[in-house]
Amino acid sequence: MAAEPGRVMGIDYGSRRVGIAVSDPLRIITRGLGALDNVPGLIESIAAKVREEQVVLIVVGMPFAPDGGPGAKGEEVGRFIEALRAQVTVPVGIWDESFTTVDARRAFIDGGMKKRKRQQKGRVDEMAARVLLQEYLESTSHS
Repeated sequence: MAAEPGRVMGIDYGSRRVGIAVSDPLRIITRGLGALDNVPGLIESIAAKVREEQVVLIVVGMPFAPDGGPGAKGEEVGRFIEALRAQVTVPVGIWDESFTTVDARRAFIDGGMKKRKRQQKGRVDEMAARVLLQEYLESTSHS
């Protein structure tokens, strides 16, 4: 999934909300761009963020089933990826998102975030996008 130098966007797809994060141009750190409601117009909103942030590659978290296949949720994510590819001009790849939500919740706890704030679903979705994007960046920085 090599791409030209520049920002990478990470997307944590959910049936209700979609968490979005982006890297810096050097692909060292990530920052959250929030969570968007999964409603009509979602793809267009993401495409606008791709243009605004000058993203050169998108990585979407894929929830693989225990047997390694896509499972029902994975098929939904696959349809989302195809719709996204039709709307953007940058490559769209997948990344194994196993445990990103668990890791996001753990990051909040380790950071001392109060339980009330941790329970705000959009925060978890955004952090899950950051976690999967950071994992992707770390895996590609050694190649």
